[in-house]
Amino acid sequence: MLVTAIVAGFAGAGIGYFVRVLSRKRLPAGIVPVFAGLAMIGATVALEYGWYPNTVGTMPDDLVVVSTREQQTWYQPWTYVSPFVRGFAGFSPSETTETAPGSHIYVVQMRLQERWQPQMVLPVLVDCAENRRAEIRPDTEFNEEGEPVDVPWTEAGDDDPILNAVCSVGAATG
Repeated sequence: MLVTAIVAGFAGAGIGYFVRVLSRKRLPAGIVPVFAGLAMIGATVALEYGWYPNTVGTMPDDLVVVSTREQQTWYQPWTYVSPFVRGFAGFSPSETTETAPGSHIYVVQMRLQERWQPQMVLPVLVDCAENRRAEIRPDTEFNEEGEPVDVPWTEAGDDDPILNAVCSVGAATG
């Protein structure tokens, strides 16, 4: 990002200088750094708004985005008009499996992605029949039928985005 901003600054300065020459130097010399600064700000804004679609484009084609986290800050006043996505959570249905046929309990690889952070993959159990979910931990055990044993379930409401997304995809594929 720093290299992009520097290159944009030089390009903006070049454009500012060219505009000044075209005006036969009637414009003040200060126009050159103004153009450089505007180009750097423009490049930075474009990178911020382009991060989400570019990152999603590198994920599996069947990625289902469950939620996004938008950013609005005082030092980026344009974000109050149109906030940019700073992070998201999603999963790939092709990586989702049912623990046992007909159990309606799915193992989901939740992808948690934040700007400036490495991606985290969090294995989660989603029980569509009971409207609950649980994090899979190293000590999680399964019985012979493939169902989890003694899992600390979290009850999820009807508006839980993970449960709704996984169960709608799971019901369609399984």
